[in-house]
Amino acid sequence: MRWHYNLVNQGGGPLVRDCDIYAASGLVAGEAMIGIMGANGNLLQAPSGATIPDFVGLLLETPTSQASVNTSGTLYQAKVCLNPDAIYIAEHETTDKYDITSSTSTIVTVPTIDDNTDGSWGYITAGTGIGQLFYVGAADTTTLTLDTTQAFTVTPDSTSDMIHIRSRWAHQDLDSTYCNAKTIAATTALNIVLDQYIQSTYVPFGPLRPRQHHMLTGLNTQAVKFYSDLYFVANIFNQSASWF
Repeated sequence: MRWHYNLVNQGGGPLVRDCDIYAASGLVAGEAMIGIMGANGNLLQAPSGATIPDFVGLLLETPTSQASVNTSGTLYQAKVCLNPDAIYIAEHETTDKYDITSSTSTIVTVPTIDDNTDGSWGYITAGTGIGQLFYVGAADTTTLTLDTTQAFTVTPDSTSDMIHIRSRWAHQDLDSTYCNAKTIAATTALNIVLDQYIQSTYVPFGPLRPRQHHMLTGLNTQAVKFYSDLYFVANIFNQSASWF
């Protein structure tokens, strides 16, 4: 992830502070940092599970030393963006994919997916129909129905995989590195999506819009990337329930 803009003070830059941090190893720039109540509560740490409670800010550098020790007063610091109204842009990882069960030219079927993801996007990452991007006009827990203006150029099948780019105002989890947006369904309301973006060799960086991007093809040969703007609602500056 990286800082993108502020929700309120849009003309201002990120609020950056040197913060005491802790991890045995592995902290990297772009990682979410959280506060932990109790012992070592003064040290910002990486999340330890699939969810991200008590979000504090975004780590802006990869620290050379990070294993702070309170008992000896050995504290290491790193720069962290602390804006409580910051919007962070996260790239979508592509390893955590949905297996397509079957498909018609207009409806993709998967074993299970979030209900009511109308307005989201799907991208075929492997198998038949690879490289096609589609806007989801309607959805239930097993099917995604394409925007009615154009069907698949090449209909996917059971050999195909897809990633799911969640719709605006939906919840969004991060992957195990806490740096990238996770494809599989969000489990908790820790952050929300404000917008989605695309960038490739032949498509300039910009927000995903159906009339521009629905049923683009050949993106697998164009180093395509997808991103989402995320706002962390489980933020200690906004009275995260578990922190207070």
